[in-house]
Amino acid sequence: MNLSTPNPLRPYLATIRGVGYCLLAGAVLIGGCKMGQHMERADADSKVAAAGKERDKASKVAADYLAAANACGQLVAGISQETALAKQRSDEWKKAAEIADARASKAADDAAAKVAAAEKALQAAKAKPVCRSQLALELCPEIPLL
Repeated sequence: MNLSTPNPLRPYLATIRGVGYCLLAGAVLIGGCKMGQHMERADADSKVAAAGKERDKASKVAADYLAAANACGQLVAGISQETALAKQRSDEWKKAAEIADARASKAADDAAAKVAAAEKALQAAKAKPVCRSQLALELCPEIPLL
């Protein structure tokens, strides 16, 4: 006969085993959740870093575009100054041309008056018989008439 003493924990062994499995499952669950949080945080950090790099790249591109726009603005300002100078020069040339036109008109009027006076003198000379006979003479072609 086997007279061994019964194990007093035997009736509770299944319960202890179930509690142990529950504790193990809880530990795995909590560890998994913590690991998931760490992974999510690491993923979020990497996304934030990537977004920062994108922002830096975009700000550099924007700075380049701003510099190009400023350079274009300076070129346009230079062109505007050159245009203003060209307009000023053209106004000066127009005034000079108007003055030259006025002088040429006056010279043409003076020349027309001289021609009219010479024509009148020629007609007066043709009216006198002595002058008419001298006008009929043919002079040497090598001597220019004044």
